[in-house]
Amino acid sequence: MRSNHSTCFTAALIVAALASSAASAQSHPEYIPLGRVTGALYRPDAGPAPHVAFVVMHRTANFLNHIACHELSARGFLALCANTRFQNNESQVRWEETPLDVKAAVDFARKQPGITRVILFGHSGGGPLMSFYQAVAEKGLAYCQDAKKLVRCGNDLAGIERADGIVFADAHAGNPVQALRDLNPSVVMEGGKLRVTPEIDPLDPKNGYNPTGPSHYSKAFQDRYFKAQADVMTARIQNVLDKRAQMQKGTYPYPDDDIVLIPGGGNPGAGAGGDASLIALDPDIPELMSTSKPEKLLKNDGIIATQIVKSVAVAVPGLAKTNRDFDNGTKIFTTKSFLSANAIRTTDAREGIDHCSSNNSTTCAAGSITVPIMIAAMGAYHFIRDDEIIYERAASKDKDFVVIEGAVHGFTPCTPCEKTPGQYSNTVKNLFDYVAAWTNKRF
Repeated sequence: MRSNHSTCFTAALIVAALASSAASAQSHPEYIPLGRVTGALYRPDAGPAPHVAFVVMHRTANFLNHIACHELSARGFLALCANTRFQNNESQVRWEETPLDVKAAVDFARKQPGITRVILFGHSGGGPLMSFYQAVAEKGLAYCQDAKKLVRCGNDLAGIERADGIVFADAHAGNPVQALRDLNPSVVMEGGKLRVTPEIDPLDPKNGYNPTGPSHYSKAFQDRYFKAQADVMTARIQNVLDKRAQMQKGTYPYPDDDIVLIPGGGNPGAGAGGDASLIALDPDIPELMSTSKPEKLLKNDGIIATQIVKSVAVAVPGLAKTNRDFDNGTKIFTTKSFLSANAIRTTDAREGIDHCSSNNSTTCAAGSITVPIMIAAMGAYHFIRDDEIIYERAASKDKDFVVIEGAVHGFTPCTPCEKTPGQYSNTVKNLFDYVAAWTNKRF
């Protein structure tokens, strides 16, 4: 099940790459084996030898043909797209091991002739991955071994070398936050049967659900729902911690690990399937779908406006139809992968999140990062406010935040969002031109 969903996400990225005007920027990417890491090295086909290298990775998705490597190599940079040891294997992720895979890629990039700077590129789940690596590189083991972390890292992360900068491209706040907001708290498994709690059921028209268009949930329902999501996450964390304690005492059936099933947990892939995230059903929730103050909006014509930016994402009511299925609506982890990469302390899924209770948190890690960072949120997706918060919390003195008008999560235009054909036709070009200009100015 995990492999199928990750493959769908990867396929979307491949389609985006092939649709790009720069799909032939690197005619012959070189396959790079790096122990448990696999990579594809993209060099510019023409022009001066690059001195800046980008490293592009995700914790589980196959990024070897990621659009960023095509676009960045077309703009004169060396780009290494790589996969971690947990490629297509969400249930086995040991988050605290992932910086070792980023280290292998960063070390390789630094050794390439002429390279003087290495920049991390964090797209989607690559955001928490790259920010975790950088936070440990800058702050040392004290960052990832903090007592408040649900899972602490090992001493094997000591001494990893910091990157010179980070580009966050529609990075999310962290997998635990995603898991929290995807939960359908109304779905309960009791005695081998699914039971639904009506007063917090997001798929009940009485609560504001629209099966054919955007839903509209009242503030009262939103408050109940976000609180219920937090309560479910808290109860599940305690349940898994109890199991772990029994394992340590030798009183549990298994001495090492066990399965964790999350009915109504949403699709295990990236933003498609059986998610019960309210913002996918009702995009008009400003606390999550809009900047809190005027920010830069890179418009389709290349002009930058400064304004309150609200996502133009359209509702996806079909996502909820499979939320009570097993294949598309149930997440499967183990006690280790759940605590390590998918659990977070919370009192409210909207704003009451203890981001630093997990090592898998872009929002927490940003506070320990001082190198230059650039954050680009996609204007037709769900991470505008989360990315603004990451920008606000970043310790970097040199930091930039921009929203790409009309872009979906994979950077391509949101055609269903357009009022006129071609309204958002330049999203890919605008994003990577901006990244290139930001990079060349600093490095």
